[in-house]
Amino acid sequence: MKVLFICKGNYFRSQMAETIYNCLTNSHDAFSAGTYVGAPDEPEGQLLSDLFKNDSSFFEVMESHGMNLRNNLTKKLLPEMLDQYDVVVSMAEEPFIPEFLKNNRRVIWWDIKNPNPAPPGFFKSTYDKLDELIRELIKIQKDTNL
Repeated sequence: MKVLFICKGNYFRSQMAETIYNCLTNSHDAFSAGTYVGAPDEPEGQLLSDLFKNDSSFFEVMESHGMNLRNNLTKKLLPEMLDQYDVVVSMAEEPFIPEFLKNNRRVIWWDIKNPNPAPPGFFKSTYDKLDELIRELIKIQKDTNL
């Protein structure tokens, strides 16, 4: 099952979800992108290690699970990307949800917050929540043979 994970900036939630899914399924079937990537204040192709240079706790959580995202780059969501995936999961919030995403019946909406700055323990609790949701998604996929 090919899965597209979406959030606003593609530097935290969707990158984390993509990596967790690919690790759990031992695949490269998940991809991530951001709805606001490409805006003047959020250019495409930013290195995650540059975005988190003042707070390494995001990487520490991921690395504690054997996952390294330091060299990942931010990617922009394009409308045509939605057709390339079996499942589209969005964690983007208003006002950063484009019309083509709002009106797509294939989109699953997950309420995963992205506070700035992140409070202590936030990255771990987000990892735990995403891990739980992704395991449920994989189980549904196996049960329904998607």
